[in-house]
Amino acid sequence: MNTPLSDFLDEYGGKGMLRLHMPGHNGEESHDITEIDGADSLYETDTSCGVIAHSEAIAAKIFGAERTCYSAGGSTLAIQTALAVLKSQGCKTIAAGRCSHRSLVSAAALLDLDIKWLYPEEYPTAAVDCSKQALSGADALFFTNVDYYGGTCHVEAPGIPAVCDNAHGAYLRFVSKAAFGREYLHPMEMGFPVISAESAHKTLPTLTGAAYLHFSKGTDYSRAKEMEAMFGSSSPSYLIMESLDRFNGRILADPECVSRACVSVKKLKTRLAAHGFTLRKSDHLRVTINTRAWGYSGQEFAEALRLNGAECELADENYIVLLFSAITSPEDCQRAEMALCLIDRLAPLPAVSYPVIRPKKETSVREAVFSKQRKIPAEEATGKACGGIQSPCPPCIPIVMPGERIDSEAAEALRLYGVKYVSVLE
Repeated sequence: MNTPLSDFLDEYGGKGMLRLHMPGHNGEESHDITEIDGADSLYETDTSCGVIAHSEAIAAKIFGAERTCYSAGGSTLAIQTALAVLKSQGCKTIAAGRCSHRSLVSAAALLDLDIKWLYPEEYPTAAVDCSKQALSGADALFFTNVDYYGGTCHVEAPGIPAVCDNAHGAYLRFVSKAAFGREYLHPMEMGFPVISAESAHKTLPTLTGAAYLHFSKGTDYSRAKEMEAMFGSSSPSYLIMESLDRFNGRILADPECVSRACVSVKKLKTRLAAHGFTLRKSDHLRVTINTRAWGYSGQEFAEALRLNGAECELADENYIVLLFSAITSPEDCQRAEMALCLIDRLAPLPAVSYPVIRPKKETSVREAVFSKQRKIPAEEATGKACGGIQSPCPPCIPIVMPGERIDSEAAEALRLYGVKYVSVLE
């Protein structure tokens, strides 16, 4: 049985039971249930041997993990859980790329973790120095495997516990390395102990909020469920968990589906280059286009694309990002090509430079987040200490971190990213 959770929900929905339990729709959505008899409990699967536990075990085998925990709260919950696990093991300082998702920062505030920032050569990017020398003084490493633009961070065995934000790279486990090479690896294939947080819903056919937390061989997951329960809702969505369960059955039935989608996207990239588009190097399911080479800001190009019936994942001053999925078809790629080619080419525009900023730290993340603060227009924030997590979404990468002084370079970065208001310490 490849889909034990989904099978249980089918069976229960077919019984016509009088539902004297939550949720309040009384079965209008038949698979949306609570922890009734036989349904298992997400935070008790270490001991339950129930349908969720069975499904998680199947997922672990599929991904090559020692232990897989489902998350109905996205990679955010998975990251919070992973860092709480490390905290329980004595971790105090995390080395992390400056391009890290805001969930790292919020978790650090809640867990009172110090962050040693690793700065990239280009912002934003995952290309940070993760050498052992750069990690000196840190108890653990937090790195991004695939960033929003499709870049990756090449990490060798760090010698300290590692957490990977692989939110955009869950699909990489199913990509043929013989056909596509080994530049983009799934964390379970990296060859060193790592905990990986992965948003299934970004690239796999699952519901929004569906995510995994994978523990590789050599990691300690004994308190994972305990820590997940501290951050996650006590009413996790069965619909979300079922979508993870259904994917298990889907990939087992058709293990080549992801590679076929990647082939379609690869062919699309080749055709777009032949049309004259300038593409930034990216992973197998992402097309990142330099729109200024076509004569538009990313935002202007996105609006033109929208008028042609297609919505992109991200647009900034220089790029748009088209995000495809594990079930993308050749027809999907042809439609994307048509929508792109309908946009008139104009005279190229100079690129907008996003500075690599290194604001001065004045207080810890935790102290800043929980201090008294006020929200002011970003143009008035120069010289003040940042209090909140200022991150445009997407890509949800904080520009200035809580506790850092907003200098003139930081203020300019906030402007470039379209941040209008900033919370500052009083």
